[in-house]
Amino acid sequence: MLLAQLAAATVGLLLLRLKWSALRDAVGAIDHGDVLFADFVNHYYPTVHDSLREGTPPGGFFYPAAFAALLAPIGWLSLGGATVAWAVIELGCLAWAATRLVREAAPDRALLAVLGATVTVTSVPVLHNLKWGQVSILILAATAGAFVAHARGKRTLAAVLLGVAAGIKGYPLVFLAWFIAKGDYRFALRAGAACALTLVLLPTMVMGPSHALFVQRISTGSMLGAADGVLRDFNSQYATAVLSRYYVGGWDATPPGAIAWAKLGSIAAVGVVALLVVIVARSTSPRIAARREMLGFVLIACTVPFWLRTSWSHYFVHLPVAQTLLASAYAQERRPRAVLALAFLVAPSVYLSSVLGLFATRGWWYYANAGSLFFANALVLLGCAAHVVDAHFREGASLVSAAVRSARAWTKSERRDRARA
Repeated sequence: MLLAQLAAATVGLLLLRLKWSALRDAVGAIDHGDVLFADFVNHYYPTVHDSLREGTPPGGFFYPAAFAALLAPIGWLSLGGATVAWAVIELGCLAWAATRLVREAAPDRALLAVLGATVTVTSVPVLHNLKWGQVSILILAATAGAFVAHARGKRTLAAVLLGVAAGIKGYPLVFLAWFIAKGDYRFALRAGAACALTLVLLPTMVMGPSHALFVQRISTGSMLGAADGVLRDFNSQYATAVLSRYYVGGWDATPPGAIAWAKLGSIAAVGVVALLVVIVARSTSPRIAARREMLGFVLIACTVPFWLRTSWSHYFVHLPVAQTLLASAYAQERRPRAVLALAFLVAPSVYLSSVLGLFATRGWWYYANAGSLFFANALVLLGCAAHVVDAHFREGASLVSAAVRSARAWTKSERRDRARA
């Protein structure tokens, strides 16, 4: 299986080479600028190259102080050596996502697991991440790895991975909601503690308390200062920003009422997904149980463009895994509605998020400005919702009755304990 997936990934890379004969061509075609790993070269490396107990992060470092602490060993290398090390980390995470992770998404469909490798390496979010040398592929590997480890009973590893993911960017803290929904409060507390240790204790130890606070303050100030500009950036796939670009003049010309409705719709979407997450976490449906962890991961990952303003193209590196998961789930059903879902939800999502969708436009500006990845993500979300609702109401027991039975059992247990006391 691994060899077949690596061969499929190689085929995908060869297909890319037919379009882009040189690496510089690919870098320029994915987004503006022609510098490979530009964010690493201009922001990450300068932050850690100087003494972390004295240096000041350059402008554009919108990350927790913990991320600088995690990167500290790379700062000991020259720029060339550090870039090679970062490339190894990036490609290692990509290889894991294109092989092991897509196998988790399609455990009973070998062909889909192989195709998933090709879809991953030709995905625009993945290529966008590699072009900038960004961290989304690292976050994908850490958060999804935590879900897989937790399902295998490796809870300490899962907590550590979530802590690392939160230390890189902060927003992966939202994935703790999955374990709360499952009722695994003990692990949620352990993982929350790991996140706190990474976000607070690690930078304090590496930089010293006062400088860690200084770095965090500089980073937060830079992020807040750029918050409004993000809404006017055509690369943002944030739901409200995407809507505003369909008005002539963009964000500044969009009626306040339209922005208010877009924000309200985003809140409603997050609420619906939260309900779906609870259903996936608690449902007794065999179809849901077979893919429970991955469904939970995908649903939470798909909420990002509804609440995170930046939501750059590389934030959507979860899409190949999600598409493979949905294809596997619907392929198992073998019903007309499953064929329709594959044809009108999964396939268009793959097309929009792959280089095929990019090639169909006049270039990266038009591709990003149209919100292509936002709509690819929305199709995945609709596909997950349809699968979960259908599976639960056809096969699952009532969650209300299950909750009542659980409450009664807990009450009886409490009474027995009191009687024994």
